[in-house]
This record gives sequence, structure tokens and C-alpha cells, in this order.
Amino acid sequence: MRETITGKEILTREEVMEVLKIGRSTFYKLLQTGELKGFKEGNRYKVPADSIEEYIRRRMHSNA
Repeated sequence: MRETITGKEILTREEVMEVLKIGRSTFYKLLQTGELKGFKEGNRYKVPADSIEEYIRRRMHSNA
């Protein structure tokens, strides 16, 4: 298992919101637009840590 920014492989909505410092509506918008990749399991969204890291990389390059 490789090291991730959170030490976890898959994060919940709340964890993603905390890591990215975003609100709930922004979280759902990022999923809807495909900027953040995730899946729904039951009634909860799960987001792979790789998706968060990729999102951060893209944001850093777009602001450079």
C-alpha cells in the first residue's frame, strides 16, 4: 500500500471536505462535473485518495 495525503485509500464525503477545505455543495459539484472521481455505496459517497491527489495536481498546474 502506498502513502497517500490522508493515510487512507478511500475517503468519505466529510473527509474529502475537510482535506480540501470545501463545503458540501462544492463537493457535489466537483463530483457532477467529473473534476473529482468517486462512487456511491449505499447512501454514502466514497472518493479514492488518488482522485483527490489528481484534483490537487490539476488545480496547482492551472494556477501556475
